[in-house]
Amino acid sequence: MNFIQKLLVKAASGVTRNLKLNQRFVRWPWNKYTFSQAVTDGYQANSAVFACVSALAFSFPEAPLLAGTETDGKFKANYRDELMKIIRQPNPDMGEAEFMQFVVVYAAIGGNVYIWKQRNKNGQVLHWWPFSDAQMTPVRGESTAQGFVKEYLYDPGNGGEKLRLSKDDIIHWKWMPDPLHPEKGMGAIMAAAREVDKDSEANAYIYALLKNNAVPPIVITLTEDDELTPDKAKRLRKEWTASHAGENAGTPAFLEAGMTVEKLGFDLQQLAAETLSAVPEARIAACFRVPPVVAGLSVGLKRSDYGDQAARRSFTELTLAALWRSFASELWSGMKDEIPVKAKNWAVQFNLRVVRALQEDETKIWERVTSAFERSLLTRAQAKIQLGIEPDDGDEVYKVSLASEFVPAGQAVVREEAAVEKGKGVNTKDAKDAKESKAKNAGTALRKLRAKLAVKMEAELEKYFSDLAEKVVARAKKTKNDPYPPALSPNPKAGFGESELKTALPDAEDLLSNEDEAALIVLITRFYVTMMELSWESWNLSLGVETAFDLTDPLVTRVLAGAGKQVREIQQTTLEALKELLQYGNENGWSIDELVRGDPANGVRGLREIVEQTYKGRARTIARTELGTAQNSASVERYEGAGVSKVIIMDNGAEDDDDACKIANGQIWSLAYFEEHLLEHPNCTRAAGAYFGERAPVRE
Repeated sequence: MNFIQKLLVKAASGVTRNLKLNQRFVRWPWNKYTFSQAVTDGYQANSAVFACVSALAFSFPEAPLLAGTETDGKFKANYRDELMKIIRQPNPDMGEAEFMQFVVVYAAIGGNVYIWKQRNKNGQVLHWWPFSDAQMTPVRGESTAQGFVKEYLYDPGNGGEKLRLSKDDIIHWKWMPDPLHPEKGMGAIMAAAREVDKDSEANAYIYALLKNNAVPPIVITLTEDDELTPDKAKRLRKEWTASHAGENAGTPAFLEAGMTVEKLGFDLQQLAAETLSAVPEARIAACFRVPPVVAGLSVGLKRSDYGDQAARRSFTELTLAALWRSFASELWSGMKDEIPVKAKNWAVQFNLRVVRALQEDETKIWERVTSAFERSLLTRAQAKIQLGIEPDDGDEVYKVSLASEFVPAGQAVVREEAAVEKGKGVNTKDAKDAKESKAKNAGTALRKLRAKLAVKMEAELEKYFSDLAEKVVARAKKTKNDPYPPALSPNPKAGFGESELKTALPDAEDLLSNEDEAALIVLITRFYVTMMELSWESWNLSLGVETAFDLTDPLVTRVLAGAGKQVREIQQTTLEALKELLQYGNENGWSIDELVRGDPANGVRGLREIVEQTYKGRARTIARTELGTAQNSASVERYEGAGVSKVIIMDNGAEDDDDACKIANGQIWSLAYFEEHLLEHPNCTRAAGAYFGERAPVRE
């Protein structure tokens, strides 16, 4: 076992054991820059530093800070969260944006920002106040029990004793960790100290050259016999400056014989002034993680060949997003025990959806999510969550066109509409009557479309009734919270104590609501629409017209008006069955649990079984009947609008068809008679094709 393993075993041997944090490196001096020096020599004196800090200060507040909950990686804002009051106005002197500016400026310059939590007399946090290294000093912890920071010392600035503050009252955010001093952070200016000095000196030198009227330092050598006295040197310097500086710059110079003029320094071109400034600027910008073009530095403006928008986007994604994430994490850690009422999945995040530099991404997200929803790869709830929209209870659904067919790879798809157009699909004895053959093909195609859609509708109806059964049971169990004395029960069970309570059984109307009926109507109406949309082209082909399906078409709206007429009868049947069970339960003193279970031994079904069994096997009947009504009603509307007066009936073939269906199959009816006999019975598969032949109707 090596040293590290022994250390870990020793640390894990007891929950109260702590590790010492007296690292040797803490004996080294902090650094040559104090916070005040970083401000005066960097932030206030160096334009490159100020430009970078300004870019951060103006950009960091752009994303609003939000509190809410996070579930499965998805954040949901709660604008009524207690923390939102502090976020919107951290203290009486600052709004959210100004507070964020102080935070990022303090952190970028000194490496630390200390947020003091001002409390009321009850200990509740009222305000946040940001402080820098000029006012606050962290005291290094000596063990893991104390942590990296033991406490904080606040300097009020009056030369008096520093105030000791508990670490529980401070939220400490670091720009970057300092490996030599883990209790403090390290600012960008410290890493760029030499570059800041270089840039400042270069600018100072260039400024001095320009201040001296752009005349580089020169040396004038006198003749060999000419004696140079201080007075003479002063006079010559004055004369030279007067003759060749200011407005006289560039005029010819006349020297006495033997005098020479030489440069002692370099001019701006020889110094390559742009390069002299470019290198420090680039490194300073790199330390602040700000693209030079975003900060407006000359090195960035000169070399920017991809546009400011791309640079702004890179700055937002690589710098700001990381800062937002880091700061939100520290706020969560510092406030998680301060909020009196919060969910277990309480979270704090910046809202990146409103950041302008990321708006292009937001558009792409909408396009991608919408495309996935249209292709049934996401539920509507999943799509809304990805778009930052709160889903509703009914959003756990996929968007699947009921006209879609899922066919295994390698299999061909035969369209009934095509068969109608080609005059194929039905073997008719009367091959000479092409018009009759076409009418039969149309009716056959309509029946096939309806049969396929009925399978899908049957499955959805079965799910509806299964879900309805669960809802009814859940509603019944909620009444457990409304007990009443057994004496008030119609027939309390024998042996029930007077002090005990019994739960009242609900009314049938409480278990089956109008919302359930409305949901069933919506389901049936949706299939009505799909049935007409699927059949539309078959009608077009049989009538020889080309009209587009339109939900606003008066024909469509008239058919939809009849959708779900049987729903009330369906719900009433279920309601009556529930009433019988509740009456039986009251008469026998049943509890809610007994009501749910029923009494199988005596043939009494429970709540869940009643809802499911009442319609067990009837989903198919409902689907066939409703779709048949929808399709045949629309057929009458389409044929009547096209001037058709006769139809050929396609019927028979189902396992429950009766003699009337068998007789009707292949007959010519008047359109008026067909309108009165759309279906012969529930489950009837009857359809009609427009007939333009000469045969007279057998039913009028």
